[in-house]
Amino acid sequence: MTSCRMKILAVIAMTIDHAAKIIGQSGLMVIFPNMSLHTSYRIIELMEEIGRIAFPLFAFMIVEGTLKTRSMPRYIGRLALFSVISEPFYYYAYNMKNASVGGFFDSLSRLNFNNVFFTLMLGAIAIYIYQLLERKRSKKWLLLWIPISLIIVFIGGYVHCDYGMAGIILIIALFFAKTKTQKIIVILVWSLGLYILGQAFNGFGFNLAQVNVSSAMNCICAALAGVLILFYNGERGRTMKWSFYIYYPAHLFLLASLASVLH
Repeated sequence: MTSCRMKILAVIAMTIDHAAKIIGQSGLMVIFPNMSLHTSYRIIELMEEIGRIAFPLFAFMIVEGTLKTRSMPRYIGRLALFSVISEPFYYYAYNMKNASVGGFFDSLSRLNFNNVFFTLMLGAIAIYIYQLLERKRSKKWLLLWIPISLIIVFIGGYVHCDYGMAGIILIIALFFAKTKTQKIIVILVWSLGLYILGQAFNGFGFNLAQVNVSSAMNCICAALAGVLILFYNGERGRTMKWSFYIYYPAHLFLLASLASVLH
């Protein structure tokens, strides 16, 4: 499987997830008026579970991109550019009922950068800094990367980017995992930690009985991304350099427009 095909799979999973979140159960019932409440709820839940496949694949492809790009500054620059371009579309898609220009700038003033490009960019920056320090050929310089990477991780949590700190941690962990087996283990551990252990811990204690079927399915679907990596052949395949960058804000706008009509 080429990187192009992996990106297409990730994009499909992401689109299904965003359709569930943006159009929602009410929109689905407008499209299918005879559908029962229970069935519509289960379909939306299933769509969101399928969507969990997307981010681990994107994280993996970002790592591949940082290892294969000819220019890391340009690579990060593209991610930064589209994180800025995508933010108003993300804001509109997830705040349709109360969306306004003033509300958008108020969100920015509170340093909310929610779209996934910001997460991917922060992960790429952490990797780039490591690559720069590694060239110094000194352990002292590499030790400096630890506090720098922690700051980047906390920035991700502070600005509430997609998947937050957990997303950046996954990107960094996949960078240090050198073999396919190690990367699969990283995704599996990350999935268990985020969807099972995170659900079991309620702030006061740890109880696996709190883990519901939806959390278990989220974990399974996220871990499935690791299985897909097994089929990755390291080849680029058909070039879609700008296609995903453009598709991300475009699909958010189209889904939001459809949802506004349905609602």
